[in-house]
Amino acid sequence: MAARILAFTPLFLGRGHALDASPYADYFLPTPTIATPLNTTAGFDILLKPTTLRRSYVALAPHFATQSTQSYCAVASSVMALNALPAVAAPVDGAYAPYAYWTQGVLASTMKAVRDPMYGMSRDQLTAALALVPDLRATNVSATAAWNASADELRRLVKHALADDAASHVLANFYRKDLDEAGGGHWSPLAAYDADGDLALLLDVARYKYPPVWVPLADLAKAMVAGDADNAGGAPRGVLVLEAT
Repeated sequence: MAARILAFTPLFLGRGHALDASPYADYFLPTPTIATPLNTTAGFDILLKPTTLRRSYVALAPHFATQSTQSYCAVASSVMALNALPAVAAPVDGAYAPYAYWTQGVLASTMKAVRDPMYGMSRDQLTAALALVPDLRATNVSATAAWNASADELRRLVKHALADDAASHVLANFYRKDLDEAGGGHWSPLAAYDADGDLALLLDVARYKYPPVWVPLADLAKAMVAGDADNAGGAPRGVLVLEAT
């Protein structure tokens, strides 16, 4: 498993930089103090811990995408998960014909039946849009006010969805400012979990802003509680768990 993970190291080192040489050199914004960038020795050591749940990361890493517009975070996150689920048949994008592969352009065209992702996608909207994808199940889990005091529910969900014997991927919808990041509502895959430090790995699809980072699960849970006017009744954010049917 470690050899497979090491094979993906170049995805996160940036333009020729070694681990720790210049953690922020390739990103426009500094990483928040509560976060540990994956492209550092400390960040990579967390990933390689024997107890870290990283099965999803290994599947997602080859498909790590940068959102093609500043509002396509839901599209890019979903495309990563879809390409990591081989049982969900991919369409053929003319740009890559004859090869079948989920692209942001193809998925966005499908999503427009629910909402044009150019204007962003709420948790409820993304659930409805992904219901249009054959052979895919998207389980919609809303944060609750209780997550401000305890991340136990999110922790149980993450451990179950990312377990080595599972075949699912988790998309996290959170409010950036509550993680001391710049921006508002955002989607990214939650790709791994470190039980020792109670840390979640976010593969940030706004790769022009932030590297992949480990963040405290409790802080991430609180960042999901902020209401989203596009959810039914202005409900909080939360997670989607994607798996093949």
